[in-house]
Formats: sequence, C-alpha cells, structure tokens
Amino acid sequence: MKFWQQHLTTKIASSFLLLSLFTVGVVGGVTFFNARNALRDAALKRLNVAATLKEQEINRWFSSQREDFIFIAEIPYLKSKLKTILRSDVSESEYKKSYQVLNDYLRKINIVKLNFKEISILNRSNKIIVSTNKNRIGKYELLANVSDVEIVNSKNNFIPIFYISPETGKTAVTLALTLRNAQRVRQGIVLANLSLERIDEIVRESAGLGESGDTYLVGSLRSSKKTFISKSKTNNKEKYRDISSKGIDLAMSGISDRGEYPNYEGVPVLGDYRGVNNQGLALLVEINQQEAFAPARKLANRVILIGLTAVGILLMGVYYLSQQLSIYRRQSEDYSHQLEIKAQEAETANHSKSEFLANMSHELRTPLNAILGFAQLMKRDKFLSAQQRDFVATINRSGEHLLSLINDVLDMSKIEAGKTVLHSEVFNLHLLLQTLQEMFQLRATAKGLFLKFNLGSNLPQCIVTDEGKLRQILINLLGNAIKFTENGGVILTVNSEQSSVNREQSSVNSEQLLNTSPSLTINFEVKDTGRGIAAEEIDKIFDPFVQTANGIQARGGTGLGLAISRQFVRLMGGDIYPSSVLGQGSSFSFDIRVSLPQTASEECLPQNQVLKIAPSQLNYRILVVDDRLENRNLLAKLLDTVGFDTRTACNGKEAIALWQTWQPHLIWMDMRMAVMDGYQATKWIKANSQHQPTIVIALTASAFEEEEPDIFAAGCDDLVRKPFRESVIFEKMHQYLGVEYIYEDDNLEIDNQSPINLSVEITPQELSVMPMQWVASLYQAALEVDADLVLQIIEQIPQQYQILAQKLKKLTLEYDFDAIIEVSEQ
Repeated sequence: MKFWQQHLTTKIASSFLLLSLFTVGVVGGVTFFNARNALRDAALKRLNVAATLKEQEINRWFSSQREDFIFIAEIPYLKSKLKTILRSDVSESEYKKSYQVLNDYLRKINIVKLNFKEISILNRSNKIIVSTNKNRIGKYELLANVSDVEIVNSKNNFIPIFYISPETGKTAVTLALTLRNAQRVRQGIVLANLSLERIDEIVRESAGLGESGDTYLVGSLRSSKKTFISKSKTNNKEKYRDISSKGIDLAMSGISDRGEYPNYEGVPVLGDYRGVNNQGLALLVEINQQEAFAPARKLANRVILIGLTAVGILLMGVYYLSQQLSIYRRQSEDYSHQLEIKAQEAETANHSKSEFLANMSHELRTPLNAILGFAQLMKRDKFLSAQQRDFVATINRSGEHLLSLINDVLDMSKIEAGKTVLHSEVFNLHLLLQTLQEMFQLRATAKGLFLKFNLGSNLPQCIVTDEGKLRQILINLLGNAIKFTENGGVILTVNSEQSSVNREQSSVNSEQLLNTSPSLTINFEVKDTGRGIAAEEIDKIFDPFVQTANGIQARGGTGLGLAISRQFVRLMGGDIYPSSVLGQGSSFSFDIRVSLPQTASEECLPQNQVLKIAPSQLNYRILVVDDRLENRNLLAKLLDTVGFDTRTACNGKEAIALWQTWQPHLIWMDMRMAVMDGYQATKWIKANSQHQPTIVIALTASAFEEEEPDIFAAGCDDLVRKPFRESVIFEKMHQYLGVEYIYEDDNLEIDNQSPINLSVEITPQELSVMPMQWVASLYQAALEVDADLVLQIIEQIPQQYQILAQKLKKLTLEYDFDAIIEVSEQ
C-alpha cells in the first residue's frame, strides 16, 4: 500500500518512527565518530611515547656496546700484545707469552661484559688466532656480515649488520675493529659477537597497550629480506620469514610516522613506525583497531540503545495521540465547510481553555479559602502563645503569597493573548517588601548567603499600582539571584524619586501629598555576588524560553521569568536594565511609575480586629450557601464569633427553602454548586422578593473578570472572591446592612515586628526587668545552642515586655546565640 493511502494513525506512527530512527542513527554515528577520533588521538599519543622510549633505549644500547668494544680494543697494554702476536718476526716464547696474556684478558672481559658472547682476534689472512671460544681457534672467518665500528667515529652513523649465525641459527651482530701499524697497513681484526637478548628485553617490555598491543623490531637480512629482529610475542612460524606492511616499508625506507594501516598479517591496527637512528632497523609499536575503538562502539551502542528505548516509549505515546487525532479528524469530516470547521474548532478550543482555567481557579482557590480562613479564625484565639501567633501569621502570609501566584498563573493566558492590563490598587509597599524578605530569608540562610533590603528614607509606605505584578517581578529577580549565587549574598535597594511634574511640590507636607496624588518613580535594584552572565548572553536573557549556560547547568526554570518581568515593568511605565561581570555577579535594576493615594487608605493604616456586633442592633440573620462543608463552616464560625445569627445550606435548592421559611437579611452565595447553582438560586430569590429584597453577595473562587457580568445579571448585589479576608466580609456587611462593630484596640504588628526595622540591640537594663533565675536559664540555654529551649524561655516574658521578647526571638531565629550570651552575662 502506498504511503499516502495508509491510515492517518499509521502514517503518523511510521513518519515518527522513521524520523526517530534516522535521528538515533545520526546521533549514534556522530557519537561513535567523535569518540573514535578521541580514542585514536589518545592511542596514537601512547604509541608514540612507547616507541620513543624503546627507540632511545635501543640506540643507547647499541651506542654503549660500540663504545665498550672500542675502549677494550684501544687499551694500550692490550694493543701492544696484539702487535706482538701479529708480527711475523716474533719469537715463539714471546708469542706464547703475549698469547697467554691476551687469552686471559679476553676471558675476563667475556665474564665482565656479558653482552660480548665471543671475542676473537684474526691475523691478516682472517685466521682466528685468539678466541674466547676454543673451538673457533685456527678457523677462518668470513667478514661479509661484520659491522665495522671504525668507519666513522660517530655513533649516529654506526649501522649494525644483522645476519643469521651459522652456529646458533639466530639473528646476530658482530662488531669488528681493524688493527693497523704505524703505516696504516692492516695487521689483523678484533671481532666481538653481540648477545641480542637485551634487545629482546627492550622490545618485550610492557608498554601498557592492552591485550593486542604488539612491539617488534624489523631488519634486513640476506637478499634484502625484511624479517623480525625481535618481537614482543614470539612465534616460531614467524621466524625469518619475509614480512611487509605499510608501516614496515615506510620505516625501512627512513620515514617515521603513525596512523591507521593493516599490519604484516593484514589486521587493521593503529601503529607508530620509525627507522631507528639510521641503523637499518624499523621499530613498530601497534595495537589492534578493534580493541582501541571498543569503548567508542560501546558508547555508541549504549546511546543507540537508550535512543531506541526512548523511541519505543514515545512511539506508543505518538500512536495513542495519533489515534485520538484520527478520531477528531473523522468527527471534523462530518461538517460541510472546512472554514466553518476550523472556526468551530478554534471556538471550542478557546472555550475549553477558558473552562479549564475557570475550573482550575475554582479548585485551587477553594481549598486555599479554607486554609486562609481558618488561619484568620485561629488568630482570633486569645489563648495562643506569641510563637503560635507567629506561626499563624506565617501561614497567612504564605497563603497570601500562594494566592498571588495562582492569580499570576491564571493570568498567563491573557499575556499570550496580548490582553494584559494593570490592576492598580492601594497597598502597603513596606509590608510587601517585608513579606518577600521573610519568604527568601530561609532560602538564603540555607545556602549560607546574606540577604539585605536597603530602603530609602523617602520611600512611601502606601502606593497605587499593580501589587501582583510588582510582587512577581521581585520574586523572579530575587529567586534568580539566590539560585545563581554560591558565596556572598543578595542586596535589594529601593528608592523613590518624585516625577518632574511634581518636583516643585517636594516641600509640601504628607497631608497635602495625599490630596494632590503626585506621581512617583520608584527604583529597584537586585544585586548579587553570583556566577554572572557572559557578555554574549546578556542580550538574549529576556527572550522567551531562552536560558543562559548557568541556567541550563542549574537545571531549573523555563526561561520565561525575565521575559514576563520585562513585559510587566514596561506595562508599569518603566524598563529593566541588566549588567553583569562573569564570575563576579549581576545587577538587575528597574523603575516603575506609581501614584500616591489621594486619601489615607485602610489597606495602609493600622487595622483593628472586629470583636463583636455593637449593642442595640438588629439580630441579623445571615445565610451561608456553599457546597463544601469546610467553606460553610469557616464562614459560619467567623460570623458566629461576632454575634450574627447564621445558618448554612449546601446548594441552591436548600438555600431557597431556608429563604422562604427564615427570611435572612443577607446571603453569602457560592456560584458553583451541584443540584442547583448560585445563579439559578439568586434569580429565583430576587424574582420572588416582595417588600424588602434580600441582599445576595456572590462568594466565588473564580479569578476571571469575564464572569462578573453573569454574576450581576443573575441579581447579585456584590461579589467577594475566595480566599477572602475577614475584614472584607465585615466591611461588605457594614456597607449593605449598616452593621456596626466593636473593634479590638490592637496596633499593627508590622512596625514592631518587621525584620527590616526591628533593632536587635539589647542592653543589660532591658534584661534587668526579668528575674535573675530566668536570666541564668536563658544564658544556659544559649550556651547549649538549644533554640527550642531558648524560645520556650522567651515565652515566659510578660506581655508588657514584648519588644524585649521580639528582639530575643529574632536573635534566636538568626542563631546569634553569642549576642544572647553576652547580654545575659552582664
């Protein structure tokens, strides 16, 4: 069957398989090729080192034997005796005396110089007259194969002649020195047969070249025959046969090199071949290519095996996805017009995406509503210790941060669609920075880094801009700084600068500034002492999905953080400026345009907690409708604690039934419920209200503004998003019912407990308010570096000395036990 006539699933799977196999093959081939080249270079270097060492050793040995031989033959005493026995007119007694001296001397030399197997003296007719081998005396010697050491008095030009000894049948070298009289007339010859066992030892010495490593010495014998002089692995069948290979032939011709070639047996090898210092020898050091490249084959096979395994797994996924694609394609083929189909598919996909994000918003925010809500309820408990209150405050701050992250994630779809807008609101900038410092302090401490926040003296406490986007920018920059810093630390510097249009008003007091709503520029700089960014990468770090080399090495992130941060900064009226020195650190600074609130906002002023409903008011009936038990109980418990008459319903149908019989003043209505949702229930209640309509406030976990028109169209008077703050719940009830409250006279903890402003200097006078026994217990616990015990002792400090307790607690959490010991000693 032709490819284009195959089923869609088969075509996709086949195309993927072919492409994957091709890719795996290419990767495997490239891996093998690169590994083979690396192994080849390494092996040739080792061969070169081994050959050089053996060549030097052979040259030194031959040079040493030549020098020893010349030295022996040139000894004056020996030379005079040689002249005596070689003279034709010498008396018999003098001859015998000189003969005996020479014979004894040569035997002693033969014992001392083991490399000289046989030393002989020949007369003019080449007859052996003296020899360490008695069987040779009186015989005539053929001088065709002797190596004359007298030709040139230079060891570099000495060329030994190798031949097959007729007596031993082995390769031999005979050194010869001609004896001449004063007139340079030849009188005789001194011969020495060398033992080549040391050459065999040099060749056979291990060079660490593996199992197939082979070292051998080749020389020319009779009839220009190239044969083994010595070989690391002996084989009787190879003795004296004529051998040839590229390496042998080139080395014998005086060319030294290394590379890949077939050896004398036709086996592919890596070899180093060289002529041994013009001595008529070829030294070769070789290793079998199969053994040399075995690691490369193993690596390539392993890469291919892993690749094929991955291809198999992905193929199953592709096959499944292609089946689903085939199903969708068959469904789409039922439509009449292709353009209509594509439009409907796009609309369906967009609707699915919106529905998915809406469901995600609901599913994430609903449990977070319970976490933050119950944390607020726990905070109202007067029996909590100071430490427990800190824990609850930490849970609340972390939950608020998690909520902001969820909102940012859900807003990413708007960024992709180009619909990102600013949601400006009044918020406490100092509180935001405090929360971020607490969030990153533990991470910095765990890595042994310092984290400093330097705030300018002119930095306003309350500003108007998009708090969520500013938080996300700072989280991205601080998170990156800590992630890529191993030593030193991170510093955040924040300053404000009044815009030019308002600089002439710089002398105006703060009350007037609130009324004129001036515009400010706030500058932020995050500076670290980390790895830094290469100059060629600095221009690419803001591109989506692009990471630096350090980012890839760290194996973290998607490469979106800086791109999103720059978009947010530009949306807020500024820009972001990076600078970095590789190996020294980086700095990211940005500026944003903000406004000051026209009036003092509640978000920036100390807020008191609602204790109960003020007396002499109606018995307000409040109905809480939610399909989740924990959400119903949370809100009902909160309202009960301040004195509202509260009932609950788990769906719209129950809510209608309670409304008919109980007539609540206000309904907190969840919009997504089974049986009957909040939209239907609200419409029915609003349609059947007679004289005094019931207030219905939507309580929704959705984060999308697009749902607001539907909520208000159903008849809701207002909406509050989950997770909610208790202050918002009470404020809405005050707004619509006119409820008045009694508040707790409690100062905001930010100014006293902020790690940015809290002083940790403790004087002995401050500690003197506590009993001596208590101070002694504190001293002992700090001396033992027992943080838990120190915190328990701090809990015993009375309420009126909470500033002292906060200072001691901060020193304990920073593990500064030395400061506690020092002040308690005084």
